[in-house]
Amino acid sequence: MEKLERRNFLVRAGQVGLLSGLLGAAATQPVTCNLNTVPNGDAGSQLPALPWPYAKLDVETVRKRGHYWYYTKDCCGGVFTAIVKSLVEAVGAPFDKIPCDMMLYGAGGAAGFGSLCGALNGAGAAIGLAFDKPTTMKLMTELISWYAVEPFPSDISNTYAQNHEFLVEQYKTDAWLPSSVADSELCHASVTHWCLGSGFASGSVERSERCGRLAGDVAAKAVELMNAQYDGTFIAAHPLPSEAASCSLCHYQGTDFARGQFTRGKTNCEKCHVDLYSDLNESPHGFSW
Repeated sequence: MEKLERRNFLVRAGQVGLLSGLLGAAATQPVTCNLNTVPNGDAGSQLPALPWPYAKLDVETVRKRGHYWYYTKDCCGGVFTAIVKSLVEAVGAPFDKIPCDMMLYGAGGAAGFGSLCGALNGAGAAIGLAFDKPTTMKLMTELISWYAVEPFPSDISNTYAQNHEFLVEQYKTDAWLPSSVADSELCHASVTHWCLGSGFASGSVERSERCGRLAGDVAAKAVELMNAQYDGTFIAAHPLPSEAASCSLCHYQGTDFARGQFTRGKTNCEKCHVDLYSDLNESPHGFSW
């Protein structure tokens, strides 16, 4: 019994020593994180660095797919899936390694908070796979500026629905739906303006179908812009929303707080911040009108 206990002690001591040695060795090694490793448990499989090869896509096919995937993946996941799966067909790998459901969080302006429209969110993620950061920022600036002034749903999407040309088998509604301009990139503003203009509640099937058609419209526009960039014909056609507001003359990203450079953004802040004057006058940092 004493020999057995002594042997168990020695075995355990050896295990502790081995573990300590491994931890000590690990502590001396640099910490690395291979961000291109495929998240499937296979350390030998890697994705190439972004951006990945792009091939022109058919705008109307992607519009219909954006509407189709909205039905099961909502706005953000629907737009992202429509573009990525189209690129899988056109290019193949590595787009076929992307788990499209990772974008499901973006529904309703990110978990229903009504922030950035999920359709824009999903489009930006897809664009970023195929273009470098400066190009993605340029295309997204145009896409968001277009979104703020475009009536949704488009006549094209309304026509597809009425003629049952979309890809879904069972429509939420196939009626021609009223259109409205969001005047913002926010889901909250987009939905509110449409509901007030149409008379349909935010939880109605009509509102949901409207956002499905909007998802198709945004996916189509994103592809239109990507195709133009690929062809070398891209030209920004929509001014920044902030250029319509006088506040951007003083209030922009800068280093002089006293002159009003304590904010940043490209949107028209007057559309939401009707109480800015009182807030600024009560600022403890010495700014006043």
